[in-house]
Formats: sequence, C-alpha cells, structure tokens
Amino acid sequence: EIAVGEIARTHVFCDEWEQASHGGELAAAVEADAIERADVTELGGVLTGAADGRRSDDEITIFDSTGLAIQDLAIAIAAYERADELDLVRIEL
Repeated sequence: EIAVGEIARTHVFCDEWEQASHGGELAAAVEADAIERADVTELGGVLTGAADGRRSDDEITIFDSTGLAIQDLAIAIAAYERADELDLVRIEL
C-alpha cells in the first residue's frame, strides 16, 4: 500500500499499464489524476531497452506488479516441463 501523493513523487514501473491502471496500486492515483500513462514505464520496455530504468542514484522508483494470467500460465508450464525432465514425483489432484 502506498499513498497517492507518494506515487506521484516516484518513477513508476508496472508490468502492464492497462491492468495496473485499473486494478493495482496505480488505480487510485489514476482516478485522482495524480499520474497518467506518460508517467508510467512498463517493465517490458526496460527489459528490451526501449525505455529507461532508474535514471539517477537518487531517483525513487516503485513497481506495481499486478501480474498477468498469461505470465502465471507460462511459469506453470515451464515448471511442469522442468519437473517432467527431472522425473519428479507428481501429486494427482
């Protein structure tokens, strides 16, 4: 939890703008007009080099991780495949 006024003082990162702006810590800041799309950097942009990460040593950054179902599914598939490769015991549900 973070106060709207504090969010406005930071360089904000999120996993995906559309989701974060409607349901995460950022939603209240968007509703209060404290931040807008241009104020927020998606993590994917930083990872691909299309966007800057932290711009100075004294810059305060926050990350709103709302998560995406497709990411959860991708991780579950990777874990399942790795467990299969290692022939690990499975619990049938």
